[in-house]
Amino acid sequence: MSSPAVQTITVRVDGADRVFDSRRPITFGRAPEIVVFVDHPLVSRVHATVAWQGVWVLTDNGSTNGVFIDGQRISRPVRIDRPLQARLGDPSTGPLVVLIPHPVSAPRPPTPPVRPPTVGMTQKASTEQMPPVRQRPEAARVSAPSRVPQGGLTIGRTSDNSIVVNDVLASRKHARLLPSPQGLVIEDVGSVNGTFVNGSRVQRSVLREGDTVTIGNVDFVVTEGTLRLRARGAAETGLNLHGLGFTVEGNKQLLVDVSMNANPGSLTAMIGPSGAGKSTLARIIAGINRPTMGAVNFEGRNLHAEYEALRSRIGMVPQDDVLHRQLTVRQALRYAAELRLPPDTSAADRTKVIDGVLAELSLTEHADTRVDRLSGGQRKRASVALELLTSPSLLILDEPTSGLDPALDRQVMVMLRQLADAGRVVLVVTHSLTHLDMCDQVLLLAPGGKTAYCGNPRGVGAAMGSTDWAEIFTRVAADPDRVFAAFRARQPPPGPPPPPQHGAVGRPAHTSTRKQISTIVRRQFRLIIADRGYLVFLVLLPFVLGALSLIVPGTNGFTKSDPEKALTEPQQIMTLLILGACFMGSSLTVRDLVGERTIFERERAVGLLPSAYLFAKVIVFCLAALFQSAIVVGIVLLRKKAPGDGNVIPIGSVELFVDIAVTACCCVMVGLFLSAIARSSEQVMPLIVVTIMAQLVMCGGLIPVTGRVVLDQISWLFPSRWGFAAGASTINLRELQIDPQRGPVPQPGDILWKHTDKIWALDIGVLFAIGLILAFFTLRKLRLKKSS
Repeated sequence: MSSPAVQTITVRVDGADRVFDSRRPITFGRAPEIVVFVDHPLVSRVHATVAWQGVWVLTDNGSTNGVFIDGQRISRPVRIDRPLQARLGDPSTGPLVVLIPHPVSAPRPPTPPVRPPTVGMTQKASTEQMPPVRQRPEAARVSAPSRVPQGGLTIGRTSDNSIVVNDVLASRKHARLLPSPQGLVIEDVGSVNGTFVNGSRVQRSVLREGDTVTIGNVDFVVTEGTLRLRARGAAETGLNLHGLGFTVEGNKQLLVDVSMNANPGSLTAMIGPSGAGKSTLARIIAGINRPTMGAVNFEGRNLHAEYEALRSRIGMVPQDDVLHRQLTVRQALRYAAELRLPPDTSAADRTKVIDGVLAELSLTEHADTRVDRLSGGQRKRASVALELLTSPSLLILDEPTSGLDPALDRQVMVMLRQLADAGRVVLVVTHSLTHLDMCDQVLLLAPGGKTAYCGNPRGVGAAMGSTDWAEIFTRVAADPDRVFAAFRARQPPPGPPPPPQHGAVGRPAHTSTRKQISTIVRRQFRLIIADRGYLVFLVLLPFVLGALSLIVPGTNGFTKSDPEKALTEPQQIMTLLILGACFMGSSLTVRDLVGERTIFERERAVGLLPSAYLFAKVIVFCLAALFQSAIVVGIVLLRKKAPGDGNVIPIGSVELFVDIAVTACCCVMVGLFLSAIARSSEQVMPLIVVTIMAQLVMCGGLIPVTGRVVLDQISWLFPSRWGFAAGASTINLRELQIDPQRGPVPQPGDILWKHTDKIWALDIGVLFAIGLILAFFTLRKLRLKKSS
């Protein structure tokens, strides 16, 4: 019990109260050694201090972004003689700290600070201190809502809620805590990222004492009829791997009994020769793959059993950059924020989040620089910035230094060290061994996923008999079983690994489909405008194709030809128009999906719907195809005579434009399908060449296909066949084909060219059907792609 001379103060952060006494200063920040850990990008390592100096005093410790009271940044110590509200880092969106001084000594003992333990924990600690798997305590009593008013308590991101959740993934109005005859009830009020009870997403749930309620990246525990911020003991912080094994194809082991502990504020390098299972281990830790043995625990909870609730706390940066190179850094982050943050986040709030991430990664001066003009290290920082938008506490990077020179390699490792110092758990898969001294620990895997060493890099000499990593790698690759046995001999006998627990994976939270489509459409237009070379190509292509159509000899165009001249002028023009439509539509999209596959897979993992992604692409590229078709048809009609009446549209020229435009849009889907099935950008060129040649042959305008068994049926699969038929029906090609001796020579076998509304509707309808079928298979291919 504290003596009467000891003064106390209540500190409220994230809606949770803690009481401290005057025997030591209370520090706020992101460094591991501080008393009140505040994880926010605008908060410095040691941001502020509250100390007893005859009266409680709040002092800014020279923080970068400042301490604000009533919207004003303080420049000198402030007396706390009444309840005081302060924000760290920003006057409106920074973390809120409420300080309530007590007039006399507190009857309660001070709450011990929750801070990360020392990094670099040994293998023994990781096996003996593994936190238990948290399950719903069904035996626990239902929590009586004794401390909740009859009207309930609102939970959300903004300060007008009863319980404020200072997290970017929390909605403005996220959930409600209600009293009911059954007991304390939590009810989600339409949040995007969901409300979770013991790892399971709920719409409405009766709470029991000890339940864990997760909102965004914040955990609460049900205590005495209300919610309190969940405090974690030393064994429940950071990341813990216990006896991980991963087997494929029945008995092929990729990982064998891997155990490790990584605490908040630590940087861990996972290294090893090729085939050691480093990337496999990273994907298991990220929750993408599930272990066949053992468990991954993060922040005291089984990652795979409660993955749906924990997935937002994990940031995964793949080896390839996940940014559109034509955009500036700020533009890329702005579109990513629209896709990842709740839709009720205002543009101003998104801007503040982006500015905070840019400042933390030292990218502010490069915010308006195009990504393709950044150095390799800066591009990697920008990729990391995408993940930091949602404030993950576990960050995994796969080969971030691949292809970088030694100077940029060091810059990236310094960045990772800073990210870890901010209180995150950072894991990096790397082949670079130059800067391992910046890491808190190294996990060295031997081929077959067997541990050869796990500990501080300075201890590798005593354990492996050498400090030369090249020599160590050679020995590890030559005899993985021996080094694995030696590693086990240095460790105490591990306990048996727990059986794997696999909870519901669920789908990642996402904004509305409409908002996703809007974001992707605007981004796609921005990409087209920003790529000057591509934009010039799109604009000039229809002019070139239109000019080529004018090479056809004759001046009668789509009217009856002079018997002495140009016997097939309408047919030749129509063939070139349809071929041009097929080329324009396919070339618009054939490189698109394969070119941004890595970006799509990562965005899909954080909530982008494949259907919204594909539909947005179709909207943009079909609009471009319409624009190009109008130019091509307009050029031809400027020099060639227009057709007569159409089948459905009285003006034949307008119906002809519809024929060409619908064909081009159908071929937009052809290009998207080819782009979806291509494995690399190098494969698309052969695919597009073969496809265009096939379209030319199968259209029926150059080589007759009607009535030729097999060839006729195969031609039905090609948009050019139906596009040419629609155009031939519009211009009444059967009547325009003239022989000087015998007069008109109709083709009664090809009824698809007949000048009737029903035949034209059939031709156009089949084009729409082909487009829909291709869209279905393209979407199916996108959904089958594994997200990373």
